[in-house]
Amino acid sequence: MSFGESAAIYNAIRQPYADEVIDRVTDILGLTQSHSILDIGCGTGIATRQLAARGFRLVGTDMDADMIEKARSVGEAGTYQVADASHFDFTDGEFDGATAFGAFHWFSDEASVRSIQRVLRKGAAFVVVNKNDAGDFRDSIVEIVGRHVVLDSARPKLNYQPAKILNAFGFDSVEETDISMIEHLSPVQTVAHVRSMRLWEEVPPSRHGMIEAELRSYVTDRLDTLGTFQRPLTIKIVWGHKQ
Repeated sequence: MSFGESAAIYNAIRQPYADEVIDRVTDILGLTQSHSILDIGCGTGIATRQLAARGFRLVGTDMDADMIEKARSVGEAGTYQVADASHFDFTDGEFDGATAFGAFHWFSDEASVRSIQRVLRKGAAFVVVNKNDAGDFRDSIVEIVGRHVVLDSARPKLNYQPAKILNAFGFDSVEETDISMIEHLSPVQTVAHVRSMRLWEEVPPSRHGMIEAELRSYVTDRLDTLGTFQRPLTIKIVWGHKQ
């Protein structure tokens, strides 16, 4: 199963961003309703819809056609496009702002960043949001899955520093901030979340059952008094403006 083929699972399981995060992003963008925002690497459109609900005009793009198909089935079809960030077909200065939620590492090369700059109007902000595990959740998942499969996708993202990338490729007044929070997941949601991760592509179907059993055991041993699994997160927000 490819990452795109897991679009339905991804859309059903991945948590929307907390209002605090969306509030901070909209404050940084500094836009009013009806302004246009390009959401790059939008996946199934979870954050795209959250921004659209604030009254902005959103165009969501992703390279994965399956993700875009799912986004269109949930939101308005005209809002989403399959597109390569390094070769956007949009006109110069077409957008009043741009965002990338949890996806910038896929298109943080110079060609893509220059392409993003080109389609922004002068002074527009580009906001990068990353949801990082503050606890041992991801390391534990990699360890559990890695007992059964040699994982390539779990390797650290080397040299992925959004602030340095934006500075290096011409964005101005680059800043960053962190927001700490906790996601509360049921045992079923936690296992399904792992199935929506890219590393699950590397797991042969014959090993799904045994790995899921280990995941359920791991989660069950760590439930809080309400019966949920707590996943500590640091939401890192990095932004810069087109000169």
